[in-house]
Amino acid sequence: MLSTNHDRPQLLVTVLDWGMGHATRTLPLIHHAIEEGWHVHVATKGTALAWLEVHASTEAHREHLSFHTKPGPDIKYSKHGNLLRIAGQVPAFVAFVERERKWTAAFVAEHGIHAILSDNCYGCSVPGTPSVLMSHQLQLPTPKWLEAPARAVVKRWARSFDALWVPDLEPGQCSLSGSLAAADVHPHIAHIGVLSRLAIHHDPARPQTWFKVGMVSGVEPHRSLMEKALRQWMQGTQEPCLIVAGQPGGGVRVDGHITTWCDPSDEDLAAALQGARTLVCRSGYSSQLDLVALQANAILIPTPGQPEQEFLGKLWADRFGFTCLSQRELEAGHLPEEATGQVPPEPANVRAFSALSSWLRTTAPQPV
Repeated sequence: MLSTNHDRPQLLVTVLDWGMGHATRTLPLIHHAIEEGWHVHVATKGTALAWLEVHASTEAHREHLSFHTKPGPDIKYSKHGNLLRIAGQVPAFVAFVERERKWTAAFVAEHGIHAILSDNCYGCSVPGTPSVLMSHQLQLPTPKWLEAPARAVVKRWARSFDALWVPDLEPGQCSLSGSLAAADVHPHIAHIGVLSRLAIHHDPARPQTWFKVGMVSGVEPHRSLMEKALRQWMQGTQEPCLIVAGQPGGGVRVDGHITTWCDPSDEDLAAALQGARTLVCRSGYSSQLDLVALQANAILIPTPGQPEQEFLGKLWADRFGFTCLSQRELEAGHLPEEATGQVPPEPANVRAFSALSSWLRTTAPQPV
């Protein structure tokens, strides 16, 4: 049985690697667990793993961190993405969950894991090992006629964990995810509030430093299509503009009045988002959590064919007054001069850190 730090209890944090949102929102929990005295094993793959290896390994935390490649299915999108293409890949995803259980059981035995925190990795629980599933989407993306059986499958998976944490406010008019997380799939559900790694950089007095800021995210080809459209939109002014390209390791590029940051620090990113006259970003849930943490508004552009982002964009337009446009409208340059909307005044990470601290203290092995 192997472990990196024998003097610390061992926590496995598994992260779904579909996009960057799951990786970014787990970062503050990873750091908080280390500060609570645990050694954290981070398991994911691809871009999510590369991003966490850089951003989680601060000088204060790297000694108590290990990184591992966790196998997982890849989801594919077409240029004009659609629900049926995503839904068609759900059977392979379902089959993989059972393989994921075997991987997790072997990992727990090999590394002496004492507890598991899983961000949307449904197969990462092991009988006898305390585990929590974190998710805001309790319904798989399926056509209408498959929603009931899909919810039943999610319910079965969720109940293999001891508890379910929803990074959101309680159901109601201030809920950020609306009906996405409203399904009754677990007897022990806790709403742990807003979760964002940008929260510590919130500055309500931040001056305007950028005329237009575009935060690019999502899987290809939509990431590149969004970036191209944002650059065209920014050509209409000579004021300073910023593209946050979402490409770890790419550095900084300046093309006239348009600056590109491929992978900024959290402090620089928070400053840019707060200092933008007009901000454009995806309606991915983790990006929206960041907006609440920074008390910022934005023009929301759902990734085509991703029903969750389309739902969240409409929800935030109706509930909080945000502007939500399609990617086609972005590509045509049909954007307003300024973003609209106001998010709930909810402090970020407070509830989540409290929930994590309490759970880790109850699951830590007792001294012999």
